[in-house]
Order: sequence, then C-alpha cells, then structure tokens
Amino acid sequence: MKVHPTNIITGYKIAAKEACSYIQNKLAVSVESLGEHALLNAAKTSMSSKLINADPEFFAKLVVDSIKYVRQENFLGEPRYNIKSINILKAHGQSSTESQLIKGYAIQTVKAHQSMPTIVEKAKIACLDFNLNKFRLQLGIQVLVDDPKNLELIRQKECNVLKDRLNKIISAGANVILTRMGIDDTASQYMNASGVLGLRRVEKGDLHRIAKLTGATVITTMATPEGEEVFDPKSLGECDLVAERAVG
Repeated sequence: MKVHPTNIITGYKIAAKEACSYIQNKLAVSVESLGEHALLNAAKTSMSSKLINADPEFFAKLVVDSIKYVRQENFLGEPRYNIKSINILKAHGQSSTESQLIKGYAIQTVKAHQSMPTIVEKAKIACLDFNLNKFRLQLGIQVLVDDPKNLELIRQKECNVLKDRLNKIISAGANVILTRMGIDDTASQYMNASGVLGLRRVEKGDLHRIAKLTGATVITTMATPEGEEVFDPKSLGECDLVAERAVG
C-alpha cells in the first residue's frame, strides 16, 4: 500500500492514546467509590507473589492505611496520594508481623547523648547541614605559638566558638536539633545541659522531608556577609511531639 512504517507507528500511538482516554473516561472507577474492601483485595493481589504473602490481611491493611494517611487534595478538590511521603524503615530483631504504621515521620538514628530527653512536646526543630564539632581552622592555615601556655587558650577558643553557635540556635527557641553530620562530645554535653534533643547523621533525604513537613529551613551555614554568625528563629520548624522509640 506504500504506507511508510513511521505513519503506521504514529497511527498505533494515536490509537493507544485514544484507547487509554476512553478507559479513563468511560470505564475507570474512582478509588474514592471503591471502598476499603476493594482496596484491601487489590493490595492482597499485588502482594500475592511476595515473601510477605504469609499474612496478607495484616500487610494489606497496613498498606491501605498508609496510603490513606498521605491523602491530599489539589486546588480542584481532586484527591492525590504522594507515595514518596511514605518512609519505610527496616529494623532487625522482630518479626515482620510486628511492623506498624507510625502517623508521623520516623527516622532510624540515635541521640547524641544518652541523657537527652526522649520526648519533646511542642518541638521547635532546627535542621542543620553542617558539623557541630569543635571549630577547626581550614587546611593550609598555620598558627605559630610563641608561648606553650597559649595552646590551652587556643583549645578553649575552639570550644567557645562551638558553644556560641549552639547558644544562638538554642536562644532562637530550638529544643530539637537535627544535623546531617556529626555532633561531638562537647556539643552533646552542652545540648544535654540545656535540655535539647540532638540527633546526628540524619540522612539528607530525611532531613529535607522533615524540614518540608514542619516548615523548617535547612541551614547550611550560619555565616553572614558581614562575617558574623546568626541563626534566624524563622528557620525553625514546629511539630506537636518528637519521641524516641526503641526497636529490635
């Protein structure tokens, strides 16, 4: 028929789009009208070939409840489900049927100091993307000390710079500090004495999600163009409760 293959392929693509559009407009049923029973059956069917198929009722309900919890509506009032808002944590030491849905945001990390509070109500969260370690000069900078007695003053000054940073963050109202990097012993002891909960080595993705959920701003530096260090209270996020929970 002397029809070029490109035209045939284009025709099939147009037909596929029309078929999908017809299914969407004429045959599709909205999730809102299905009810929970249909959603549970769909979840059980999709998990039938997985290792967790031994207890399909339990895991199907866990999945459906998770999806319902992240339900949002756009400006047209249409429901949207952001799957990326669901964080899955794996912990050793318990059976799979002891899995649970936490209605909040959970991260797998440890406190910087064991004596820090395990529960913080009306938390104001500082999200940091820098170290909370003793101040160190940049590589390549040399300090010549004429008097050995000044060595202790230099060490003390390094600690004071760190304490000044922490004091500015805490004075801004923070009672929970999350950082993607480290928190040394000096910082953890100072935070513990101030009744602040500090969490270190928080994953970058978790830190940004928590900042988005709480309204915080991820701070990469406290330096200003004038050469000073400040911490804006508007950078803090807020949530009703931050709690530590043991697993395993």
